[in-house]
Amino acid sequence: MSRLTCEEVRELLPLLALDTLDVDERDVVEDHLASCPACLDELAGYSETAAALALALPQADPPPALKGRVLAEARRARVLPGGARFGRIPEPVSRASRASHWRVSLSSLVAAVALLLAVGSLAWAMSLRAELDAQNARIATLSERANNYARVTAVLQAADTQMRVLQSPSGEPDTFGRVYIDPDTSEGMLMVRNLPPLPPGKVYQLWVAGTDGTRESAGLLTWTDKAGNGYTLIKCPEKLSRWRWFNVTEEPAGGSETPTGSRVLGGTI
Repeated sequence: MSRLTCEEVRELLPLLALDTLDVDERDVVEDHLASCPACLDELAGYSETAAALALALPQADPPPALKGRVLAEARRARVLPGGARFGRIPEPVSRASRASHWRVSLSSLVAAVALLLAVGSLAWAMSLRAELDAQNARIATLSERANNYARVTAVLQAADTQMRVLQSPSGEPDTFGRVYIDPDTSEGMLMVRNLPPLPPGKVYQLWVAGTDGTRESAGLLTWTDKAGNGYTLIKCPEKLSRWRWFNVTEEPAGGSETPTGSRVLGGTI
Protein backbone atom coordinates (compact mmCIF):
# COMPACT_ATOMS: atom_id res chain seq x y z
CA MET A 1 0.00 0.00 0.00
CA SER A 2 1.39 3.41 -0.96
CA ARG A 3 2.11 5.79 1.87
CA LEU A 4 1.43 9.50 2.01
CA THR A 5 4.20 12.08 1.99
CA CYS A 6 4.57 14.61 4.79
CA GLU A 7 3.30 17.35 2.48
CA GLU A 8 0.13 15.36 1.73
CA VAL A 9 -0.45 14.58 5.38
CA ARG A 10 0.00 18.21 6.46
CA GLU A 11 -2.83 19.22 4.14
CA LEU A 12 -5.10 16.81 6.04
CA LEU A 13 -4.03 17.60 9.59
CA PRO A 14 -6.61 20.43 10.07
CA LEU A 15 -9.34 17.99 9.02
CA LEU A 16 -8.06 15.37 11.46
CA ALA A 17 -8.00 17.94 14.27
CA LEU A 18 -11.64 18.79 13.46
CA ASP A 19 -12.53 15.07 13.25
CA THR A 20 -13.91 15.38 9.71
CA LEU A 21 -11.97 12.52 8.06
CA ASP A 22 -13.72 9.20 7.49
CA VAL A 23 -12.38 5.98 8.99
CA ASP A 24 -10.21 4.94 6.02
CA GLU A 25 -8.71 8.41 5.62
CA ARG A 26 -8.00 8.61 9.33
CA ASP A 27 -6.27 5.20 9.27
CA VAL A 28 -3.92 6.22 6.47
CA VAL A 29 -3.02 9.52 8.15
CA GLU A 30 -2.51 7.87 11.54
CA ASP A 31 -0.25 5.24 9.92
CA HIS A 32 1.98 8.09 8.76
CA LEU A 33 1.85 9.89 12.14
CA ALA A 34 3.00 6.75 13.94
CA SER A 35 6.42 7.13 12.34
CA CYS A 36 6.65 10.89 11.77
CA PRO A 37 7.22 13.02 14.92
CA ALA A 38 7.29 16.26 12.90
CA CYS A 39 3.76 15.79 11.54
CA LEU A 40 2.60 14.59 14.97
CA ASP A 41 3.86 17.81 16.56
CA GLU A 42 2.07 19.89 13.92
CA LEU A 43 -1.16 17.98 14.61
CA ALA A 44 -0.83 18.83 18.31
CA GLY A 45 -0.82 22.53 17.44
CA TYR A 46 -3.99 22.22 15.37
CA SER A 47 -5.66 20.17 18.11
CA GLU A 48 -4.84 22.77 20.77
CA THR A 49 -6.23 25.55 18.60
CA ALA A 50 -9.41 23.59 17.88
CA ALA A 51 -9.88 22.96 21.61
CA ALA A 52 -9.25 26.64 22.43
CA LEU A 53 -11.80 27.73 19.86
CA ALA A 54 -14.35 25.31 21.25
CA LEU A 55 -13.89 26.58 24.79
CA ALA A 56 -13.91 30.24 23.70
CA LEU A 57 -17.51 30.06 22.45
CA PRO A 58 -20.68 29.69 24.53
CA GLN A 59 -21.74 26.04 24.63
CA ALA A 60 -25.15 25.16 23.19
CA ASP A 61 -26.86 21.94 22.13
CA PRO A 62 -27.24 21.72 18.31
CA PRO A 63 -30.67 21.03 16.79
CA PRO A 64 -31.34 17.26 16.52
CA ALA A 65 -31.61 17.40 12.70
CA LEU A 66 -28.32 19.28 12.20
CA LYS A 67 -26.09 16.20 12.10
CA GLY A 68 -28.17 14.59 9.35
CA ARG A 69 -28.15 17.74 7.22
CA VAL A 70 -24.38 18.20 7.59
CA LEU A 71 -23.64 14.57 6.65
CA ALA A 72 -25.99 14.71 3.70
CA GLU A 73 -24.38 17.93 2.48
CA ALA A 74 -20.89 16.46 2.85
CA ARG A 75 -21.81 13.37 0.81
CA ARG A 76 -23.51 15.26 -2.00
CA ALA A 77 -21.20 15.63 -5.01
CA ARG A 78 -20.99 19.04 -6.64
CA VAL A 79 -20.51 19.79 -10.33
CA LEU A 80 -17.93 22.51 -10.86
CA PRO A 81 -17.36 24.57 -14.04
CA GLY A 82 -16.02 22.33 -16.78
CA GLY A 83 -17.93 19.29 -15.56
CA ALA A 84 -15.48 18.35 -12.79
CA ARG A 85 -17.11 16.66 -9.83
CA PHE A 86 -16.15 17.75 -6.31
CA GLY A 87 -17.28 15.49 -3.47
CA ARG A 88 -16.90 12.00 -2.09
CA ILE A 89 -16.17 9.06 -4.37
CA PRO A 90 -19.55 7.26 -4.63
CA GLU A 91 -18.29 3.76 -5.38
CA PRO A 92 -16.36 1.68 -2.84
CA VAL A 93 -12.65 1.69 -3.42
CA SER A 94 -9.71 0.07 -1.71
CA ARG A 95 -7.82 1.74 1.10
CA ALA A 96 -4.71 2.15 -1.07
CA SER A 97 -6.74 3.61 -3.93
CA ARG A 98 -8.49 6.02 -1.58
CA ALA A 99 -5.14 7.16 -0.20
CA SER A 100 -4.01 8.17 -3.69
CA HIS A 101 -7.29 9.87 -4.69
CA TRP A 102 -8.28 12.16 -1.85
CA ARG A 103 -11.61 13.92 -2.07
CA VAL A 104 -12.59 16.49 0.49
CA SER A 105 -16.13 17.69 0.96
CA LEU A 106 -16.79 21.41 0.67
CA SER A 107 -17.87 21.61 4.32
CA SER A 108 -14.62 19.95 5.45
CA LEU A 109 -12.55 22.28 3.28
CA VAL A 110 -14.26 25.33 4.76
CA ALA A 111 -13.69 23.98 8.26
CA ALA A 112 -10.00 23.40 7.54
CA VAL A 113 -9.55 26.92 6.16
CA ALA A 114 -11.36 28.30 9.21
CA LEU A 115 -8.99 26.41 11.50
CA LEU A 116 -5.93 27.71 9.65
CA LEU A 117 -7.25 31.26 9.92
CA ALA A 118 -8.01 30.68 13.59
CA VAL A 119 -4.40 29.67 14.22
CA GLY A 120 -3.20 32.98 12.82
CA SER A 121 -5.91 34.94 14.64
CA LEU A 122 -5.12 33.26 17.93
CA ALA A 123 -1.40 34.02 17.56
CA TRP A 124 -2.23 37.64 16.73
CA ALA A 125 -4.54 37.89 19.75
CA MET A 126 -1.87 36.43 22.03
CA SER A 127 0.64 38.95 20.68
CA LEU A 128 -1.79 41.80 21.38
CA ARG A 129 -2.41 40.45 24.89
CA ALA A 130 1.33 40.33 25.61
CA GLU A 131 1.73 43.89 24.32
CA LEU A 132 -1.23 45.04 26.43
CA ASP A 133 0.21 43.37 29.55
CA ALA A 134 3.57 45.08 28.95
CA GLN A 135 1.81 48.43 28.47
CA ASN A 136 -0.17 47.95 31.68
CA ALA A 137 3.06 47.15 33.55
CA ARG A 138 4.64 50.35 32.24
CA ILE A 139 1.56 52.34 33.27
CA ALA A 140 1.66 50.81 36.76
CA THR A 141 5.35 51.70 37.10
CA LEU A 142 4.76 55.28 35.97
CA SER A 143 1.77 55.58 38.28
CA GLU A 144 3.81 54.38 41.25
CA ARG A 145 6.63 56.75 40.33
CA ALA A 146 4.21 59.68 40.04
CA ASN A 147 2.74 58.80 43.43
CA ASN A 148 6.22 58.75 44.96
CA TYR A 149 7.03 62.13 43.40
CA ALA A 150 3.82 63.53 44.86
CA ARG A 151 4.74 62.27 48.34
CA VAL A 152 8.28 63.64 48.05
CA THR A 153 6.90 67.02 46.97
CA ALA A 154 4.50 67.01 49.93
CA VAL A 155 7.38 66.33 52.34
CA LEU A 156 9.60 69.04 50.86
CA GLN A 157 6.77 71.58 50.84
CA ALA A 158 5.64 70.91 54.41
CA ALA A 159 6.04 73.99 56.59
CA ASP A 160 7.97 72.15 59.33
CA THR A 161 10.14 69.88 57.14
CA GLN A 162 13.56 69.37 58.68
CA MET A 163 16.80 68.22 57.09
CA ARG A 164 19.49 66.06 58.66
CA VAL A 165 22.91 65.36 57.10
CA LEU A 166 24.32 61.82 57.18
CA GLN A 167 28.07 61.37 56.81
CA SER A 168 30.39 58.50 55.99
CA PRO A 169 32.08 56.95 59.08
CA SER A 170 35.37 56.91 57.17
CA GLY A 171 35.09 60.64 56.44
CA GLU A 172 34.89 60.66 52.61
CA PRO A 173 33.58 64.17 51.82
CA ASP A 174 31.81 63.15 48.62
CA THR A 175 29.91 60.31 50.32
CA PHE A 176 26.93 61.64 52.24
CA GLY A 177 23.19 61.47 52.68
CA ARG A 178 20.32 63.74 53.61
CA VAL A 179 17.10 62.98 55.41
CA TYR A 180 14.16 65.31 54.77
CA ILE A 181 11.42 64.63 57.31
CA ASP A 182 8.20 66.09 58.68
CA PRO A 183 8.50 65.79 62.48
CA ASP A 184 4.72 65.78 62.90
CA THR A 185 4.03 62.83 60.60
CA SER A 186 7.52 61.23 60.76
CA GLU A 187 7.33 60.78 56.97
CA GLY A 188 10.11 61.89 54.71
CA MET A 189 12.78 61.03 52.16
CA LEU A 190 16.31 59.63 52.32
CA MET A 191 18.75 60.78 49.62
CA VAL A 192 22.26 59.31 49.29
CA ARG A 193 25.26 60.25 47.15
CA ASN A 194 28.38 58.30 46.14
CA LEU A 195 27.70 55.16 48.14
CA PRO A 196 29.04 51.85 46.79
CA PRO A 197 26.47 50.82 44.12
CA LEU A 198 24.10 48.17 45.46
CA PRO A 199 25.00 44.65 44.33
CA PRO A 200 22.24 42.14 43.44
CA GLY A 201 20.40 40.84 46.47
CA LYS A 202 21.30 43.80 48.67
CA VAL A 203 19.53 46.96 49.94
CA TYR A 204 20.45 49.98 52.02
CA GLN A 205 18.36 50.16 55.19
CA LEU A 206 17.76 53.32 57.24
CA TRP A 207 17.61 52.88 61.02
CA VAL A 208 16.56 55.19 63.82
CA ALA A 209 18.26 54.62 67.16
CA GLY A 210 17.34 55.79 70.65
CA THR A 211 19.48 56.60 73.67
CA ASP A 212 18.31 53.34 75.25
CA GLY A 213 19.91 51.30 72.44
CA THR A 214 16.61 50.61 70.62
CA ARG A 215 16.92 50.52 66.83
CA GLU A 216 14.01 50.40 64.39
CA SER A 217 13.83 50.33 60.60
CA ALA A 218 12.63 53.50 58.89
CA GLY A 219 12.79 52.35 55.27
CA LEU A 220 14.66 50.53 52.51
CA LEU A 221 16.64 51.93 49.58
CA THR A 222 16.45 49.18 46.95
CA TRP A 223 18.15 50.90 44.01
CA THR A 224 21.13 53.14 43.27
CA ASP A 225 22.62 54.24 39.97
CA LYS A 226 26.15 53.34 38.89
CA ALA A 227 27.55 56.26 40.90
CA GLY A 228 25.85 55.08 44.10
CA ASN A 229 23.17 57.79 44.09
CA GLY A 230 19.54 57.13 45.01
CA TYR A 231 16.55 58.10 47.10
CA THR A 232 13.61 56.46 48.85
CA LEU A 233 10.59 57.45 50.91
CA ILE A 234 10.83 56.73 54.63
CA LYS A 235 8.53 56.46 57.65
CA CYS A 236 9.91 56.61 61.17
CA PRO A 237 8.17 54.50 63.81
CA GLU A 238 6.72 56.80 66.46
CA LYS A 239 7.49 60.52 66.62
CA LEU A 240 10.84 61.83 65.40
CA SER A 241 11.56 63.23 68.87
CA ARG A 242 11.66 59.67 70.18
CA TRP A 243 14.96 59.00 68.35
CA ARG A 244 18.55 60.19 68.64
CA TRP A 245 20.46 58.94 65.56
CA PHE A 246 20.02 57.94 61.91
CA ASN A 247 22.18 55.10 60.53
CA VAL A 248 22.33 53.42 57.10
CA THR A 249 23.61 49.85 56.69
CA GLU A 250 23.82 47.38 53.79
CA GLU A 251 21.40 44.49 54.33
CA PRO A 252 20.04 41.46 52.45
CA ALA A 253 17.14 42.04 50.03
CA GLY A 254 13.92 42.63 51.94
CA GLY A 255 15.75 44.20 54.88
CA SER A 256 16.64 42.90 58.34
CA GLU A 257 14.90 43.04 61.72
CA THR A 258 18.08 44.44 63.26
CA PRO A 259 21.24 45.80 61.60
CA THR A 260 23.57 43.08 60.32
CA GLY A 261 25.82 45.05 57.96
CA SER A 262 28.42 47.69 58.61
CA ARG A 263 27.31 51.32 58.91
CA VAL A 264 27.87 53.30 55.67
CA LEU A 265 26.20 56.57 56.77
CA GLY A 266 25.21 58.07 60.09
CA GLY A 267 24.06 61.30 61.72
CA THR A 268 22.44 62.88 64.72
CA ILE A 269 18.71 63.57 64.75
